[in-house]
Amino acid sequence: MTFADTLERVCVETVESGKMTKDLAVCIHGDKVKPDHYLNTEAFLDTIDSNLRRALAG
Repeated sequence: MTFADTLERVCVETVESGKMTKDLAVCIHGDKVKPDHYLNTEAFLDTIDSNLRRALAG
């Protein structure tokens, strides 16, 4: 349960920090979305991985 709660928190915090995939960026920026507003899927997952590792270590 702790892992799932941590993963959920990390995902939300990552998106709230501005790092997200294009589908979420479109929801926020609409037709004004630019490539600097989003990450590709692999980069987003790498960011989640990094943030999750940091959260689990601390």
